[in-house]
Amino acid sequence: MKKNIYGFLILLVMLTLGACTQKAEPAKEKAQDQLKITIILKEDKQEFDKKELTVNKKESLQTIMDQQFKLEMDQDFITGIDGHKQNAQENKYWLYDVNGKQPDVAAVDYYLKDGDVVTWTLNKLE
Repeated sequence: MKKNIYGFLILLVMLTLGACTQKAEPAKEKAQDQLKITIILKEDKQEFDKKELTVNKKESLQTIMDQQFKLEMDQDFITGIDGHKQNAQENKYWLYDVNGKQPDVAAVDYYLKDGDVVTWTLNKLE
């Protein structure tokens, strides 16, 4: 009878320890999927918002923007951010750069890297 109790206790301890190690692995994977980025918003060269964020690396820049700001869209293009809107008559449009360089793709197709600084600028194009 004592052997059965000891055997049962050992089995219980092994199952408990096994369950604990399985829970730690998804946390590591989740941390690996996270990026730290900065998003800066400017209009007429004046900064009006800046956010330092932790985001999922599998989400596009447009998805991240949609989660963090109130966007207005025209198909896949952002035309307004938090009430600051493009104006075709004034030739003012939203453009973005990442680490000072303008990507060749729309935000919907751009995926960030850890440490990236994204600057959205609403300026008159000349």
